[in-house]
Amino acid sequence: MLWADPSRRSSATGRPSRWLDRGLVAASLLVLTAGYRSVVEGKDWWITTLLVTFVAILTCGVLRALGVRLVAPIAAVVLFVTIAWVFVPDTLAAGIPTPGSLGALSDLIAGAQRVIVEEQAPVAAARGIVLLLAAAFGALVVVADAFLDLRRSAAWIGLLLLGVFAVPAMVSGRTPGFWLFVVAAVPWLVLLRSGTTPTVRRRRNLAMHGPAVVLAVVSLGCALVLPTVAPDIRAAAAAWGKPPPGVFGRGINPILELGQNLRRNSTTVALSYTTTSEDPLYLKVATLRDFSGKTWRPGASLPEDRFEGNLGLRGAVETKIDTTRITIKGLDSPLLPVPYVAQDTRGLEGAWRFERMGVTVRSDTADTRGQDYTVTSLTITPTAEQMRGFTTVIGPSLRPFVSLPAKVPAVITDTAREVTASASTDYDKALALQDYLRTGEFRYSETAPVADDYDGNGLSVVAKFLQRKAGYCVHFASAMAVMARTLNIPARVAVGYAPGRVTGIEDGKTVYVNTSDDLHAWTELFFEGAGWVRFDPTASIGTATRFQEPNSTTPDETSGDSSTQTTPNDRNQGVDTTSGGSTSNGTAPRTVGVTGAVVLLILATPGVVRELRRRRRLRTGSPDTVWRELEDVALDLGLEVPLTDTPRGFAGRLGEHPGVDPESLDRLLHRVELARFARDVDVARDAGAVQDVVDLTRALRAGRPGSDRWRARLLPRSLGPRAAAARPADDHDLVSA
Repeated sequence: MLWADPSRRSSATGRPSRWLDRGLVAASLLVLTAGYRSVVEGKDWWITTLLVTFVAILTCGVLRALGVRLVAPIAAVVLFVTIAWVFVPDTLAAGIPTPGSLGALSDLIAGAQRVIVEEQAPVAAARGIVLLLAAAFGALVVVADAFLDLRRSAAWIGLLLLGVFAVPAMVSGRTPGFWLFVVAAVPWLVLLRSGTTPTVRRRRNLAMHGPAVVLAVVSLGCALVLPTVAPDIRAAAAAWGKPPPGVFGRGINPILELGQNLRRNSTTVALSYTTTSEDPLYLKVATLRDFSGKTWRPGASLPEDRFEGNLGLRGAVETKIDTTRITIKGLDSPLLPVPYVAQDTRGLEGAWRFERMGVTVRSDTADTRGQDYTVTSLTITPTAEQMRGFTTVIGPSLRPFVSLPAKVPAVITDTAREVTASASTDYDKALALQDYLRTGEFRYSETAPVADDYDGNGLSVVAKFLQRKAGYCVHFASAMAVMARTLNIPARVAVGYAPGRVTGIEDGKTVYVNTSDDLHAWTELFFEGAGWVRFDPTASIGTATRFQEPNSTTPDETSGDSSTQTTPNDRNQGVDTTSGGSTSNGTAPRTVGVTGAVVLLILATPGVVRELRRRRRLRTGSPDTVWRELEDVALDLGLEVPLTDTPRGFAGRLGEHPGVDPESLDRLLHRVELARFARDVDVARDAGAVQDVVDLTRALRAGRPGSDRWRARLLPRSLGPRAAAARPADDHDLVSA
């Protein structure tokens, strides 16, 4: 018989069903990735994970097809190189990972660990998080491939898939949908049925199908019943699902917790208020003065701190007294939300005190729970002309507000100078900075800083923010404050609540409500003669500060981007406020290119190696060497080449193939037998033998279907260890670099 029957061919390449088995496992894993949408936001991570997983699948499949024994180690190396190409391409040397690649990947994983510990699922698709998912699913493919060679492989694969299915529920507290379980279970059930079928054909009966049928019914039944009777999975998800610490908790730096609270998945009502002010109010809770270069921190009041309010006002600066009644709903803090500049409070329970710096209110023993109090505050409204006339002298009391580390990134100082180049006064410089951040190319995004690894408020973060032009209030306020300090304008950051939303009328007064989505940070700049003035640089949030110009009849202090302001629900979801905004971390587009390159490399490598071996053999040209080339051609095309075959036996079967020239085959056989068995025979290059092999190869390929010819080119079986065991080792078979 010329061509190997299916059972005998399977001995060389693995059972044909093994290809199906690996395809079924891969399908289940790819389907289960959809369940992780409750853990990670967006689609970029999903595309990246799918493509990296596909590379692992293809690598294992090709190695198995070639008969390579060390599949897992080689696949792990390919997976590592692929991940390095996708996530840390700048650390590669000629496309090869370096020790720096390991360090960069470790940094990304460390960042992912911080996100896991600090954030509430679903988290932003930070590069470290995407790295973990892509690496995990790629590794699962390698492990599943190894399981398929074990006895009772279907049981091990089932446990593996069950674990992958359960992880999103354990993390987010939300069980993936039933449809996901069914779609992922169907390939496994087919695998289970395949694993219960004997290799030798038998009459199919219920006894053979019984285990698969019973297990399928039990599995699907459990999937339907258990969600209704099992304990709430959310209890097990507390480690990575609990809300972040409160922004204004005792001993907590509020700016560090602000981002996590804005990204939380639930909205809580913090307070409601009514006011005599014509406009909704910013309610300040904390003032941040000290800047180390890594973060802003609240500053303790100092003896030289100036009193804020009426004292220090110059000229006929307009002031107004407003009364605001605030009712705390869901805020538990030793820091009290108050309008700036608070003058007096009434109705508080417990001992509270004013801080001179920032005029905030705090308590060492009481908290805000259940408080219902009234605040009298001073609103200072100078004109634009007055603001331009104020000149600030930096003395001891203001020096901490212009302090910066010795080394400030050039992008910060250069941007500040460029934006304010045409401004001649501190007020105009402040407006220029505010307008640049609010109306330029910047967009509001709570997830982009996390996804691109620049969340925070230090100098390096501000520098990246000015380049990426996407962030939330912490980034905008920090950027304006730091740039103002580079211009020698005293600056600090305030944290509290942006103006709330209207919910009704009470006793003829408008009722405003502030929720956790209204948590906000803004910038305050000092002007000698007007005191500390609020500027809100955050794109589409709150209102911009701009005082009445000489030719204007209406004060313009609250003019801003009202048409594009973000709603509380948008902020809760971390939505970008520009139509072109995206929180993608950019790994998906790069992964597409990397995957394409790796796939081409994986598919091309066997064929290239086989072609180099063929050319080397033909160049050597000895009869014995070219005969081995003919054997490999037949093996690649599916011809049976037994381990114990002799040249004459192989030639006899080969001669039965239509199109094979008997004379060429006989001449080549005669030369091979002389070279192997005769004494004192010259085995140097034989041009006739080379030509005979070329002719016979052409005839063999012409007689096979196109699919066999393509398989012989892409996945040549002769590269596997079986082909090497079929004959003595040959130095000429090695392909040198």
